[in-house]
Amino acid sequence: MPSIRHVDPQLRRDVRLLGRLLGEVLIEQEGQALFDLEERVRRLSIQRRRGPKSERRAAASELAALLREMPLERAEPVLRAFSTYFRLANLAEQHHRIRRTREHASGGGQGPQRGSLDAVMQALKQAGIPASRVREMIVSMRVTLTLTAHPTQAARRTVLQKVYHLARLLEERDRGHLTPREKADTLESMREEITALWQTDELRRERPTVGDEVKNVLWYVEEVLAEQLALMPETLDWSFERAYGEPLGVLATPVRLHSWVGGDMDGNPLVTPEVLADTLRAHRARGLRALLGEVYRLGWVLTQAEPHAYVSKELRASLEKDAAELPEVMARFGSRTTGEPWRRKLRFMEARLQAALVYVEGRRAGRTEPLAPTAYRSPMEMLSDLELLERSLVDAKSRHAGLRQVRRLIARVRVMGFHLAELEARAPAEDARSAAASFDGGPKPTEGGARLLAVLQRVREAQAESGEGCCRTLILSMASTAEDVLAAFTCARKSGLWDEARGCATVDVVPLFEQLGALDDGPKVLRELFAHPEYRKHLQARGVQEVMVGYSDSGKEVGLLAASAALYRAQTALTRVAHEAGVQLRLFHGRGETVARGGGPAHEAILALPPGSVAGTYKATEQGEALDHKYARPELARRTLELVLSGVLLHSLDAQPRVASEEEAPFRAAFDELAELGRRAYRGLVWEDPNFVPFFQAATPIEEIAALPIGSRPSKRAAGGLESLRAIPWVFAWTQNRAILPGWYGVGTALEEYGSRPEGLAQLKRMYRQWPFFHTVMDNVAMVLAKSDMAIASRYAALAPDSTRPLWERIRAEYARTRRWVKRVTGEARILESNRQLRESISLRNPYVDPMSFLQVELLRRKRAGAEKIDRPLLLTLAGIAAGMRNTG
Repeated sequence: MPSIRHVDPQLRRDVRLLGRLLGEVLIEQEGQALFDLEERVRRLSIQRRRGPKSERRAAASELAALLREMPLERAEPVLRAFSTYFRLANLAEQHHRIRRTREHASGGGQGPQRGSLDAVMQALKQAGIPASRVREMIVSMRVTLTLTAHPTQAARRTVLQKVYHLARLLEERDRGHLTPREKADTLESMREEITALWQTDELRRERPTVGDEVKNVLWYVEEVLAEQLALMPETLDWSFERAYGEPLGVLATPVRLHSWVGGDMDGNPLVTPEVLADTLRAHRARGLRALLGEVYRLGWVLTQAEPHAYVSKELRASLEKDAAELPEVMARFGSRTTGEPWRRKLRFMEARLQAALVYVEGRRAGRTEPLAPTAYRSPMEMLSDLELLERSLVDAKSRHAGLRQVRRLIARVRVMGFHLAELEARAPAEDARSAAASFDGGPKPTEGGARLLAVLQRVREAQAESGEGCCRTLILSMASTAEDVLAAFTCARKSGLWDEARGCATVDVVPLFEQLGALDDGPKVLRELFAHPEYRKHLQARGVQEVMVGYSDSGKEVGLLAASAALYRAQTALTRVAHEAGVQLRLFHGRGETVARGGGPAHEAILALPPGSVAGTYKATEQGEALDHKYARPELARRTLELVLSGVLLHSLDAQPRVASEEEAPFRAAFDELAELGRRAYRGLVWEDPNFVPFFQAATPIEEIAALPIGSRPSKRAAGGLESLRAIPWVFAWTQNRAILPGWYGVGTALEEYGSRPEGLAQLKRMYRQWPFFHTVMDNVAMVLAKSDMAIASRYAALAPDSTRPLWERIRAEYARTRRWVKRVTGEARILESNRQLRESISLRNPYVDPMSFLQVELLRRKRAGAEKIDRPLLLTLAGIAAGMRNTG
């Protein structure tokens, strides 16, 4: 059994139950010998973390020897046992998070749960923010979550589906009043799911296609997020009324879903113009099918009959118009819906949706039949019918007989239209420059430039078919100049993405500032764009300039502290420049899940943003690896959405803790000093030490990651060395070897040098107490330090050439220095002292991650020595360690 004595009792109960069932399955499926071997490995792993130092070393040596001698045919089932345990432990934790949320909501906690909308509305009321101001903010607020694929997500949908079934069974067990027979049946069902999980291959046999990734990301939208976003107006109204004692009075739906999957051309040659066009049609087809199902189900709700409910003149006139335009529907359903006007209206709506779906599916199949004149051409047409239903139900005194369901469908259509998620296109800035230079007799565009022009043509066709809302964002990666944006602007106009009446392009051109120089030059770029007459007219018509700031490549380039400082500086300056020019700015945060890529708790991250940089508008990426633990279940999705919305509300209404104005300037100056000290230390190791690249390649599984079928996108943007490696596999490799170096290297040196000055440590402590930005940075570093394990990382380091030994000693010394100084700054005796839940989570996983790390080292050694048939067990270790470490890339 897992050693989890210090874990919450309810979580401990679930983990032990799932662990016991897994043990029974192992014995049944693989025999007692395999179970005994797995238990021996687990006990040694626990011993290696407890007891006197000599005993820990002895356990580590014995564990390494055992795994070194283990034949491959035994290694695979042992690895599968540990990785299966992780899936079950993750499931238990997710379930416990949901349980805690419910306890708070039912009054069992100490007031509303932190970060919930209930808690935030009460905080706003206590801060003296009037109801009218909160209402105005909710109506105007816009939060956009952009879903992405993830090249290091190894879990198959087949496996995840079985885990979701187990989740529902855990929920069933938590419900009281089950009979003994029902309890036994639930337990047997859990055993069946775990057995099926064990018998299912958790590894992909082939690298996923872009289409596979599109289906994967849309699963979360269709199965979970669509319903949660439809419920959001009611959630906001409920929380607002509880705090302010009056109804919100508006059905606000502030969240929008976008997606990069199928439109992200940055370094992915598989995203062709044809793939993008098919993705757009797949979005529309799946969205229309989902709406058809919703309208059909609504027919079983709106069963009001004419003798018993008032039918408005407006509804009667609408039905007469529908009957004239859709006689075949009247002929088929007229007699069945006699005297049931709302059902009849819904039948007509179904027919209009079906006609739109037939057209889209025909286009996907290569047919060119025109759109039927009776089909819905836009979501606005459907909304018009739904709003008519809403008014007629109010007139019929049916507020408690279906009105809520109609309003939920209205919210869904407002959020998603016909597309589920709005697709965004992303391309390198150099492609836009090449494409623009090819006009008017210029040189032939590069392959990337030609692809961009072809993609813009497909977007133009899609907008003609489906309206502008299907795809209206073009992101330029590695943008650094105004010329980059103007080149893309020219390409859009030349491609027909232009509204002559408004004098603007029908796409927003979004520069992505990723590297240090681009972040620092971003304000200058905006000034030049705002001074460009034609582009300024375009902005006046579009209403907003969106700018994306990248947290990944900046961190890889200059280290955590310097990247954090550059991002804070850039956001402050970009906000100021836009305000001075009278242009609305929307900042798009390109965050990953790891601290090295801007990750960390979303609520705290939003509150730590510079003053004025949110202003009711927030947009961020939701990385593919995060989707499962944020959105796999309705309760998790609701909690995630509330955390983001509550952070945006607090920041926009300036109701969160702020550093005193007289302290902000010296705090920022101090952090800039820390950033420069950290930059020097980080660059000195990663970019200037000639031994670093050979060490990185040998002491992490980076080459193996690149070769294995994990994601559709290559690990590098182009041929080259470290500079061309994407930030995701860069961080993923360091997470696999347990050092997680990008999340802390250089921090210790910076804190030590600054903190050793007179009053330096006192200043750092003040910054931690008073400045949310610095507090968040330090807490995120502490989380990475807690997850790192330098003893295990040392085993990976032993794979590197002897000449790199001094470099590894530098890394170890910096890790120790960083731990020491983070504790001094936070005032805690041990790392994560104040974060019990995260400490529990790490302690729950370590005994199971450690053996997979030990075995991965052994497999890397064998593979590099020329052994065959290593790829499959090696991929199992990659997937297992990723599951155990959670935020991996």
